[in-house]
Amino acid sequence: QLDTCRSGIEVLPEVMEALREAGATREDFAVFVDGGIRRGADIFKAVALGAAGVGVGRPVLYSLASYGDKGIVRMVHMLQDELMMVMRLSGTPDVASITEKHVITKNLSDHIVPLPADHLVNGTYMP
Repeated sequence: QLDTCRSGIEVLPEVMEALREAGATREDFAVFVDGGIRRGADIFKAVALGAAGVGVGRPVLYSLASYGDKGIVRMVHMLQDELMMVMRLSGTPDVASITEKHVITKNLSDHIVPLPADHLVNGTYMP
């Protein structure tokens, strides 16, 4: 895992655009987002931006470590409840009705972590 890389949800709009330009459709090519999914709203955003599904890693590990298999069941129910609430608030009765129009993507670039400057190399060595 790289701290300075963009997350899957940040690059998803670009990936979907590149797939459209290449002629791929959702029926031909499924995209899954793995990483950074913590809430039902994150699942909603990923589906709205074109993901066919999401991977949920850390919440599963935390739930399993803390509460065992009952913790995982509870975590899944929490994600379902949160997703259903976001869908209700967004006016989407089912997953198929979630579209890109339900999310704002214009400020995704604001979340990119800039690479730190290496002052030693920049100030000492001549290229």
